[in-house]
Amino acid sequence: MKKRLAKIASLFLIGFSSSYAALVSVPAGDITTDTTWTSDNEYILEGIVYVKDATLTIQPGTIIRGQPRTDSVTYNPGTLVITSSASISAIGTATNPIIFTTACLNNNGVPLDSNADGFFDRASVVSGALASGIFLDSDPKNNPLPPTSASTYLNAQYSATPTNVLAGLCGGIIIMGEAPTNADNRVANGFGGFLEGLAYVEGLSAGVDTTYGGVNPFDNSGKLSYFSIRHGGAKLSEANEINGLTLAGVGSGTQVDHIDIYTNLDDGIEIFGGTVMLKYININFVEDDGLDVDQGWTGAAQFVFVLQHPDFGDSLGEWDGADEDSANGSAGGVDYMTPNGRPYAYPVIANGTYVGRSTGTKTGLRMRAGFGGEVLNNVVVQAKEGVRIDPEVGIESDGDDARSRAILGEIKFRGNTLFNNTNNDLSFTQASPANFVAGTFDTTTAGWNNLNASNPGFKAFDVTSYVNPIGIQPGFGGTPLAFSNIAALPNNAFLTTVAYRGAFSTSKLVDLWTNNWTTLNKRGVLVSKGNE
Repeated sequence: MKKRLAKIASLFLIGFSSSYAALVSVPAGDITTDTTWTSDNEYILEGIVYVKDATLTIQPGTIIRGQPRTDSVTYNPGTLVITSSASISAIGTATNPIIFTTACLNNNGVPLDSNADGFFDRASVVSGALASGIFLDSDPKNNPLPPTSASTYLNAQYSATPTNVLAGLCGGIIIMGEAPTNADNRVANGFGGFLEGLAYVEGLSAGVDTTYGGVNPFDNSGKLSYFSIRHGGAKLSEANEINGLTLAGVGSGTQVDHIDIYTNLDDGIEIFGGTVMLKYININFVEDDGLDVDQGWTGAAQFVFVLQHPDFGDSLGEWDGADEDSANGSAGGVDYMTPNGRPYAYPVIANGTYVGRSTGTKTGLRMRAGFGGEVLNNVVVQAKEGVRIDPEVGIESDGDDARSRAILGEIKFRGNTLFNNTNNDLSFTQASPANFVAGTFDTTTAGWNNLNASNPGFKAFDVTSYVNPIGIQPGFGGTPLAFSNIAALPNNAFLTTVAYRGAFSTSKLVDLWTNNWTTLNKRGVLVSKGNE
């Protein structure tokens, strides 16, 4: 099932530079034999590159650059797609991460647009080096770009984007697998019906190579570790920007940890079903949602830090159980779930620190469309609502909405701290907490241990110059939490039991797991220790 016939792709290595890594132009198309990208080269993705029936290995320290789009008609940003027949082995280190960034050229600190048409100049490789100009992101290892440019520039292809945001300058990473989803009415079976649990990944043309989902919860798409994805989100099709990292039908046999998403035009990470488990996830300054989940995901995520820029960003977490009705562009009200809605979403999302805009205009954790799961030991600050659980209304008309599941006890919200959010921290839209089974979400019943408006003790910071996300520690004006107030994690070997809420240890002397390899830390914005 993992092997299919396909053409052999080619890589064009032209020359070598003794002073810099040689540049390797990777044409749009297919890679169908086992391939290794090495750290002594930089790889320029000229368009959408599909890995099929093969394993792509990427060495620690390798830089990959995606080209920006060329025009308003062609959807060809540099994007890496690992199909369900392939796998990836990209294991960086804290001191030598793998970096995916833009290949657009520099114009005094902003993307070069020599034709003044709103589309940025793409790098051209001759003899292993740039034919002219320099990269906008010229030194991503040591001097990453800021989230915004020094001056405004024309960007017609993203008219809704703030004009000085350095996002959408390349594509992103898509990984597809064969783990279960609750998607339906997507992939035709050839007999007038559809293949239950399968779907085409959003933004790409429908076909065998863009199909994900299946029946193997333990499916293995490879390893992704210490991987930084920056300035992505260019459109793959009309109205479809790409996420920093897309995980579609990815199974629990896949390793995903220490992922850095920085300044992406769409979501930071979006998970479409599957059973994949993630750990140590850093998402900063994305323009849509931080962590977005859909289609019956039953995996886990632990140690997640989502930080919004004051000027942009939607929900810190947008968690759906399924895709339904007009939300997917169907005027006819087609239900895109499997007939019984299975698998029902039921992930464990634990130890997250979610920091919204200082203006508090967007939701913190939004649960809707049949979401269920265990939400444990998280900290949410500076959002419009700390948590929002949507009722059965609008597109959610089948009784499996998130509110109904919450009332049945299928959302366990425990050990969470909500502070300094604009509206009531525990906000459930169109109903008050009194409408729920007593003790399920409130802040007083023994055993649930949610804290509303309890200062987590963040040291004051400015997200553009100084961020210290430790919190809940003595000496910073906050209230430290007793060990007994930590919600117990389910019995899952993947999860790590710790004696604190949020994404980071409360010890001021412990190195943050974001140290050395994340973009904000390399920029000197995100501290390395809590006492800094």
